[in-house]
Amino acid sequence: MKRSDDMALLLVWFFGLLAVSLLGGGLWLVHAGLNGQGVGPLGPSAVFLIGLGLFSLALLGRFIVRRWLGCRTPPGTLAFAPLPLGTVQRLVRPDGAVLHVTAFGPEDAPVLLFTHGWELSGAEWFYAQQALAGPYRVVVWDLPGLGRSTGPRDQAYDLTRLAGHLQAVIEATGPQPVILAGHSIGGMVILTWCREAQASLLNRVAGLVLSHTTPTNPLRTTWGAQVLSPLERVLVKPMCRLTIALSPLVRVMNALAYLSGLTHLSNHLFQFAGRETREQLDFVSRSGLRANPVVSARGMLAMLRYDARDVLPTLPMPVLVVGGDVDKVTLPAASEYMRREIPQARAVRLAPAGHLGLLEQHGAWTQAVRDFARNCFDPGLKAAPAATSPRRSALVEAGHEGPHLWTEGQRWNTGVMKEP
Repeated sequence: MKRSDDMALLLVWFFGLLAVSLLGGGLWLVHAGLNGQGVGPLGPSAVFLIGLGLFSLALLGRFIVRRWLGCRTPPGTLAFAPLPLGTVQRLVRPDGAVLHVTAFGPEDAPVLLFTHGWELSGAEWFYAQQALAGPYRVVVWDLPGLGRSTGPRDQAYDLTRLAGHLQAVIEATGPQPVILAGHSIGGMVILTWCREAQASLLNRVAGLVLSHTTPTNPLRTTWGAQVLSPLERVLVKPMCRLTIALSPLVRVMNALAYLSGLTHLSNHLFQFAGRETREQLDFVSRSGLRANPVVSARGMLAMLRYDARDVLPTLPMPVLVVGGDVDKVTLPAASEYMRREIPQARAVRLAPAGHLGLLEQHGAWTQAVRDFARNCFDPGLKAAPAATSPRRSALVEAGHEGPHLWTEGQRWNTGVMKEP
């Protein structure tokens, strides 16, 4: 689960150990009850039943939690589902990584290239594929070590290396103009690539879409940054290394947290704003279960060394910056900072939306990307206007009031972006 980049490992251990305690406590109480032992005022029968309940909750709790937390997909709206079949490429890289790339739409159309968030996969872009593959060539790929891409031989996941993989995917899309879109670490990879890219390749890029991402060490732009940043060396980095060393144990904890529903609860609290559907919550929770803890921890260590603030003023292309109003993983201040520093930036804030606002508010997000792409690829066309008020615009989809788009003009707290 990509809950809050480096804070995620603390949550992995917390909820994992809680799940182990739930299972172990249930088994102990069942054993005590069967042996005629009571606990305090509770007799053996009560102890046995409580233990049986805890044991059942540890293994089946996700079915209860899922119905309690996830919303049903509203009638007339698109339910999140696996990506359909597309044109698949397998790119073999010099470091041994094999990148899984899938394309949808006409081969000669302008390209929208999507890079997903950490611990997720290209399947994150289901709504983008459904809404945009037609007028555009939609290309999604799995970062190395995640989804259906294999990792490098040396298990290095630094941002510069990932940017090199992104360049290989860009080159494989052909000569058409391209818009690069990234979510969370996907946006970090794009900004890192913009620093490293040659002018000839950079000129192919018609625009950037940076969704729920940050221009600097994500520990500094996450919820609780004032507490976590000073603990980077003494707690966060050691926890990452401990996760690598004890990765088999972490896999067991992740499995128990998933079965008990604690993974769903964690994602509900830290990834969404409470408007997610059951399918969206299931997807994010399963993605965290499938992710290799070693890959997750090494990637998080690499993010601690990331800083692309110097790149922002040099970007020569239009940039759409998308944030969520209650994003705990990447605070809105990070999006506002990028809007102020990027010369041709347009900022859009989804509300209510968390770190996965592009899923729970997919109608607003895809409309914003569609309008941005239309303007980038054909500047002579005007984007379809939405109904506006002085501070926000409300989108309407399938007869239902949609989420709000908060644009330029609103002041956000940017204190977390100051130098430590």
